[in-house]
Amino acid sequence: MTLQQLRYLIAIVEHGSISAAAEALFTAQPAVTRAIQALERELKVPLVIRAQGRARLTPEGEAVVQLAHRVLAGVAAIGESMRTKDAAPAKAARPVRLGTTPALAIQMISALSPRFARHLPGITVDVVTFPCRDPIFDALRSGDIDVGLTDLPAPTDLEMDLLRPHEVVLVSPQQFDLPDPLPWELLDGHPMIVPTRSSPRRADFEEFFATAGIRPAIVLETDERAAWLAAVAGGLGSMLWYRDLLDGFDAMVRLRSFSPPIHRTVGLVSARRAMRPEVRAFYGFARRVNATVFHASGEGGTG
Repeated sequence: MTLQQLRYLIAIVEHGSISAAAEALFTAQPAVTRAIQALERELKVPLVIRAQGRARLTPEGEAVVQLAHRVLAGVAAIGESMRTKDAAPAKAARPVRLGTTPALAIQMISALSPRFARHLPGITVDVVTFPCRDPIFDALRSGDIDVGLTDLPAPTDLEMDLLRPHEVVLVSPQQFDLPDPLPWELLDGHPMIVPTRSSPRRADFEEFFATAGIRPAIVLETDERAAWLAAVAGGLGSMLWYRDLLDGFDAMVRLRSFSPPIHRTVGLVSARRAMRPEVRAFYGFARRVNATVFHASGEGGTG
């Protein structure tokens, strides 16, 4: 699943037909059709019903569109933050450079950054996104960023400051009949959506499955996180995610705790060197407000 496919699907809804969507997007109609068909094959559900030159959504398509709007809004927020940062005159000699992952970047921009800007308007924060946590650690060592916000643990040569633990839950289609809380062993043979084998995050999943002694049925492997909730809402399978990251999605999916429960911790990470005053001010502010600000964290249920 790609962001382009989600944009095509939204455009079909907005313009009423595939041909009108293609015209509005300055794209050939066959390209839009192929993209939607590929998305339907990947999710294994019909999303669009075509009749008499018009197009309307199936119930699964409506669920995917609702999720797509949320995903694209988050992507737009990151882009707008970067454009605003480039266009505005610097308020401090050197901004605080914070490295994080895409899901946490959305939370940073929507929650922590505005509060920090009101608290200390003379200091700017540049949010730099990385695909996973390991490059964040490398960037801290090289000095390319000042602070990291990521899943823990971190390597021992870096300083860690735990914020708070977050519960990992099973996120499933509404129609899946499973107990809550869910014993780990019931994931054996269960249809699951996971990162690709080339992704560093996949190792975390495999470690969890091995520790629990289970072998789920992998139905979709993708590092495009926009696809995860859409695939679950479409009935394809379940995924692991942080409970706090799913506020507002309860009507589309089911959340179940594990028995015994699983928790991961998000924290601030820094290099073992003296902090600039701006960085120290941001670091201290983030620690003081973490209980109320960081309501969402993580790129996936296991980091």
